[in-house]
Parts: sequence; structure tokens; C-alpha cells
Amino acid sequence: MHRQIISLTNGKRVANFSSPHAFTFEDGTVLGAVSDDIAQHLKTTIVEILHEDGSGDIELKITLSDSVKQELGYWMDYRADVDVVFCPLMIVSAIKEEYGMEYLKKSPFRTTRLVDRVTKVNSIEKQCL
Repeated sequence: MHRQIISLTNGKRVANFSSPHAFTFEDGTVLGAVSDDIAQHLKTTIVEILHEDGSGDIELKITLSDSVKQELGYWMDYRADVDVVFCPLMIVSAIKEEYGMEYLKKSPFRTTRLVDRVTKVNSIEKQCL
């Protein structure tokens, strides 16, 4: 599996966990996309729970697949090589749910923090838990 780590101009070393889209940062640095195959392989498992009240409301139960857990383990093993691994919000939420906030804080897993919603430019200083 191809795993790219790049350095932003502030020295922060970042990687893309599973997004098939590139990330552009406010310093002009671009973190490349992963392949469509990797993006498909590293999806969360989502179970829809339909509310029986006829409203059409569903609850989403998000779990981490074995493939995602294996990839999380890879990045934890190489924690010294990377500062932030950008993950989808659903993965970060599932990590928080399954392992707790303490684990998440010690891990490199975060979501990006947009500085401009229209141009999709990401912050080099801030990221989200």
C-alpha cells in the first residue's frame, strides 16, 4: 500500500489515510490522494438503524473494519515519522467511540480544518479531533 508523508512549510509531517481527493493547504502544499482501490478498502462499516416512527429518520452506527484497524495499527507503529494522518470525520468519530478520547489524543489521527470552505483550502496549524 502506498503511504505518502509530506512536510508542510511549518514542519508538520502529514499523511492521507484514505481520501481519494488531494488536500491543498494554505501554504500551497498539496497532499496527494490515495488510489480509488485504497479508498474503497479503507471505508468504515455503516449500519443504518431505522426509527420505527414513520419519520424516515435513521441512526448511523459506524464501526471500524478490520482493514481500517490494520491501517490504524500501521500508523501507530510509525508514529515517530508522522505528526498528523488526515482521516475522514467518520473514522475519527469511530476511533473516539471505540478507543476513547485519550487514545485519539495520543494518536496522529485527525480531520482537516478548512480555512476556506469554498476553495477547500486546509489549515496548516489546526486540525480537528
